[in-house]
Amino acid sequence: MLSVITRSGCIRPVARQLAPCLSQVSHMSGSTVTHWKAERYVSILTAGAMISAAVHPTLAADHALAILVPLHTHWGLEQVFTDYIHIKPLIPVVGILLKVLTGFTMIALLYFNQHDIGITQAVKDVWNIKRVNPEELG
Repeated sequence: MLSVITRSGCIRPVARQLAPCLSQVSHMSGSTVTHWKAERYVSILTAGAMISAAVHPTLAADHALAILVPLHTHWGLEQVFTDYIHIKPLIPVVGILLKVLTGFTMIALLYFNQHDIGITQAVKDVWNIKRVNPEELG
């Protein structure tokens, strides 16, 4: 297995290069480690759902994407806001807005899957849009 030595001196496989070293995780508190693990599981499940939807599109794969993609995005944006918003009164407001937006996105995608063509078919349709020459329209 190909391994790399990171700046912090950790040796780890190239495939896990972006994940923190175990020594970094070991000093985190219990809830932080649980959240960190949950983020990694959701990332892996999201990749699996995308592959599954591409290979064999099903309603279950679309529903998995409708839950996992907004959740993964929510955690990423939450971290960006935590790192870059330093105005104390604004932090709770942004957190609530992000939770509302994430919940709305999940519900909207689930509705889209159930009552319309679904995420996978929508992506395929967008991918297959042919560019129209303006001269052909006139």
